Amino acid sequence: MGILSYGYKALKGAGQAIKKVKPNVPKSEIGKKIRDLKIATQKSKGSLAKLKQTAFEIKNKKPITFKKSTKKSESNTEAYKRIQGENTKVFKNIIKRATENKK
Repeated sequence: MGILSYGYKALKGAGQAIKKVKPNVPKSEIGKKIRDLKIATQKSKGSLAKLKQTAFEIKNKKPITFKKSTKKSESNTEAYKRIQGENTKVFKNIIKRATENKK
């Protein structure tokens, strides 16, 4: 009985943190500006961390982690078309092998 009650108490608090996080949807102009400031602060912290990492790698002659890319990123529709094309090739090969074995 003691083990069951301990397990119940442990599971009783599961997921509580997720329920208590409220979305930040400001209604006033000041609230919107504060939200934008928080977002900009986090972006600048991330950029500073990337810069420090790159400086460390240059100083210690290590391979660069965050390389600059001039390539266009793949859109969702392009990815969908690429995956569909790959799947089509796989299915054609499967059907081809199945019909070859029967002959």
